[in-house]
Amino acid sequence: MRWTPAQGMRTVASQLVEIADKERETLVWVQTGVWPDDDPPTFDEETVTLAEARVALARLRKATYAFIDGQTEAELERPVANPEGWYEALGLLQCPLSEVLRTVAAHEWYHTGQLVMYLWSRGEDPYAW
Repeated sequence: MRWTPAQGMRTVASQLVEIADKERETLVWVQTGVWPDDDPPTFDEETVTLAEARVALARLRKATYAFIDGQTEAELERPVANPEGWYEALGLLQCPLSEVLRTVAAHEWYHTGQLVMYLWSRGEDPYAW
């Protein structure tokens, strides 16, 4: 979990923290209207095991799905004011809630692709993870 392909790159654990934190922060933001800048990370990248990271990610996804399931179609299309610097909005001041939630998935897949490359470069089979 603490391996990195080269100096200055994220470790496997820190890639997983990045995935988890963005989902958690986004969920808090869309529920409260406030971006949780000062919250601690979802888990400690220095000590987390793969099993613990999986549990944390699954718990987050369950909460995200529950939030989505609790929204009507109209609520999912309501405009959400984007926090300053939220790069996913590409400078837009607001976008539909559904787009915010799609961005969580796109962000996860971006970092998942990085993790797949990490594993292949080590000669490991990412499908076994």
